[in-house]
Amino acid sequence: MGLFKTLKNTIGFLSSSKANKNLRNDKDRVYQLVLNNQILDINIRNVKTFAQKLNSIIFKEKINHDTGFRFINAKAFNSFGLRENVDLIFCNRRHEVIETYSNFPPNKATEHHENGSVLFLLAKNTNKYLKIKLKDIMKITK
Repeated sequence: MGLFKTLKNTIGFLSSSKANKNLRNDKDRVYQLVLNNQILDINIRNVKTFAQKLNSIIFKEKINHDTGFRFINAKAFNSFGLRENVDLIFCNRRHEVIETYSNFPPNKATEHHENGSVLFLLAKNTNKYLKIKLKDIMKITK
């Protein structure tokens, strides 16, 4: 019985360390934005936790036009702590744009989008520059 328990704990430890390693690698990885099957020159970072949100965008002076952030499982967004207007794009599970916010001001919150799955945060006026419309397909490179 003791050998079985030791083996089970060892396998559990190995699998959890692999999951943590993948999470660390994904945190630092940069992707390219794809809009309607065209790769754009905008670098996207994944944000999965509140701590990553604090470290990546809160209290930043300026968000450049060549960088952006992707929030996974986001049905709403609050811009508390941001210092400038940003553009927000909500997408569903099929990567279709379901809602856009241009020049979203700091210290505000969006409405709840029940079928929202992914939120892209881009620099202000990027929606107008890229001409992003509803039903466009928006995702990242692999």
